[in-house]
Amino acid sequence: MRIPELLAPVGSMDHLKVAINAGASSVYLSGKEYGARKYATNFTLDEINEAVDTAHIHNVKVYVTVNTLIKEDELEDVINYVSNLYAIGVDAVLVQDLGLVELINKHIPKLKIHASTQMTCENQLKLNYLEQKGIKRVVLPREMRKEEIKSLNTNMELEIFVHGALCYSYSGQCLMSSFKGGRSGNRGTCAQPCRQKYKIEGIGKENYYLSPCDLSLFNKLKEILELNIDCIKIEGRMRNKEYLAIVINAYRKALNKLKSKKEIENENINLVFNRGLCEGLFNDSPKRSLKAGHIGLKIGHVIKSEKNQIAIKLDDSIKTIPEKGDGLLIIKNNDDYGFEISQNPIITSLNHFKTGKNKPMKNLTRRDKILIVKKVWKNKKSTFNLNESDVYLTKKNKLTKKVKEIESKGSSFIKSKLVLTFSIKNKYPTLKGKLTLQNKKEVESEVIGNTPFEKPIKKSINREVIKKQLQKIDNYPYNIIQININYDGTLFIPIRKINELRRNLFERLEKEAINSFKHENKKIKLKQYNNETNESEYNISFYTNNLKHLEHIENVERVYLEIPNNDDSLILSEEKPNISYMINFIKQAYEISYDKDYKLIWKWPDITHDNLIKSLNKVRGILNKMHYTLPIMSNSFNGEYGFYSMNITNNETINSLKDYKILTLSPELTKKDYENIIKHCRYPKKVEILVQGSVELMKTRYPLLYGAEVKKNYKNYLIDKKNNKYPIHKSISSQELSIFNDSELSLINEIKHLKNINYSNFAIDGRYKDDEYYKMIDIYNCAINGYINEKELKKYSSKNTIANY
Repeated sequence: MRIPELLAPVGSMDHLKVAINAGASSVYLSGKEYGARKYATNFTLDEINEAVDTAHIHNVKVYVTVNTLIKEDELEDVINYVSNLYAIGVDAVLVQDLGLVELINKHIPKLKIHASTQMTCENQLKLNYLEQKGIKRVVLPREMRKEEIKSLNTNMELEIFVHGALCYSYSGQCLMSSFKGGRSGNRGTCAQPCRQKYKIEGIGKENYYLSPCDLSLFNKLKEILELNIDCIKIEGRMRNKEYLAIVINAYRKALNKLKSKKEIENENINLVFNRGLCEGLFNDSPKRSLKAGHIGLKIGHVIKSEKNQIAIKLDDSIKTIPEKGDGLLIIKNNDDYGFEISQNPIITSLNHFKTGKNKPMKNLTRRDKILIVKKVWKNKKSTFNLNESDVYLTKKNKLTKKVKEIESKGSSFIKSKLVLTFSIKNKYPTLKGKLTLQNKKEVESEVIGNTPFEKPIKKSINREVIKKQLQKIDNYPYNIIQININYDGTLFIPIRKINELRRNLFERLEKEAINSFKHENKKIKLKQYNNETNESEYNISFYTNNLKHLEHIENVERVYLEIPNNDDSLILSEEKPNISYMINFIKQAYEISYDKDYKLIWKWPDITHDNLIKSLNKVRGILNKMHYTLPIMSNSFNGEYGFYSMNITNNETINSLKDYKILTLSPELTKKDYENIIKHCRYPKKVEILVQGSVELMKTRYPLLYGAEVKKNYKNYLIDKKNNKYPIHKSISSQELSIFNDSELSLINEIKHLKNINYSNFAIDGRYKDDEYYKMIDIYNCAINGYINEKELKKYSSKNTIANY
């Protein structure tokens, strides 16, 4: 049985020490820039150096997140930053940007790269591509199910999240914060709009529709072992020390118990910050959080509420009993009430409670426990009826003591093995050490004392005394496995000199061990290509999933055709896509477009798990036999055209995707970013910009509706507090939803400028638009020729926005 690496989040040096002591095998952290948690404390380069040294001497690996999208004018700065990390001795960097992968492979080829979950690597095609790029490990999307993970085949290491926050959207596929709050999740500044309340049109009640409960696979570790996962990851670089200590320590103990097959249980992880815990999509059992903040451990429900006290029926499985000073949270429907227990509660049996005796229980193992708690109303409406409310334990004072124990008495998970050899050279004591680190590196050092052995005046110092002094570890994470003493025990030297010798050796071994990870730092200068091409041909591409558009489209170079789901409800399904429906849709589109001037391109869904790819390839094979052959737009590196969800923000990424004919730039880019890219672009005809249409803000595999909500007379719109309506559509797989922006991106007033700086390919997204939206093509052709028809633009588009541009 191979126990996976336990990877812990670290936001500061204090957090690092807690993570090491709590039992982490490795940690991940970020510098001040280029990390996906920009609002965490994070580390300066000097602090990263200190963190790496501290971790390595404790046999803990350090991975640094450089997992934001990199803009063109940042490329040289970021590769030199990574070069500094390599010199410091970090064990790997986590990367989202494909261009940065290219730069690292070219300039720092020995540095290990881990593909961040932001890369959205959900299928075998992507795994194969990343393996070819020299990636050593892939962090899989949180949305992948157990059976999907099991089917993957790769030589790369696989890492999965097991605990912490869940994003509603696939990581790397969320633009909501960027477009609605001006803060990009892909740039580490997410404003978390998913944690706000929304409405679904037709369901009047506000709810946390986009906020899943936090993930906990604590009880699924045995199943994870069967998947041959190399690393399990805890989320939470912005959480406090209590969260780190309790969660890491709980998972370490659980992993250790797996070896001995002992029962695994722990309620403490429910008491540190969580929005309610669930198993996410690992076994397809997601849940929606009840509130945006901490919920805690559910302990029971209120069976009686009086003016100054409440009676709580404790759940049979609960072993943690609330005490004075602990915190309780009572939740009923959309209302909640939290307070601190001011007096020791009474624990009684259900029978005693019914008779009104409330006699305290002596046998706390009984299942029919009733907790009677004094309560105080604080600024709360008296109309809040507590009866049948769920009760959660949010704070346990005893945890503070446990955290302090972990901080002060803990040690690294695996200690280095040390062999000591003591001898005398020319009367001077000599101590040699051979230290073997967890990664099999060996370092050796030797120190010679400055005080010679002498003939004893009264008593000699014997071998046992010397051995006893050498066995003292001090605070070093060493495990002395052997001590060789080449000395006959007939001489004398002060014991303090033996201790001094030991300390000097340990200090020198520590330095040697730390230095064994270091590398030479080199300044990297990137050569930039300067594009001086003046394009004279300008092309428009049009996205559609409406066959009626195809009948009227003219004066475009390309049409990207997406197959819509014939059931566009909000209900996700595990049913396989309808092969016949897809074949007939493409066949009709092909026949309509046969004598048209545009090139018809089949746009595959942005999220394509392997089962969907099998269905799409089956459709493709049948169509090819029928001589309906179409090129493919795909994000899985198996197509000729790339959608903007590939998150292309620099020329290194463009250059690396050699097999693509057209690549659409990220709509998150600003005017300056577009200028920088085209200025240094070797292949300007390969680049396309979305200039009109509703941007996809989220792609999700989580349901919007649960239980009775499904039966409501809802419509496919998400509504925020400002009454903005966001259209929602289901992908052809029936397993994902896409949430579109409430307003359209429109760069029509920038067409002249984009032409002047050498852009020649412009895209209009007409998916889910009305039957006459194709007329937007004529409006943009006029704009290319210098005339903007504002009246027509307003007629066919919804409210316009320049977005980030």
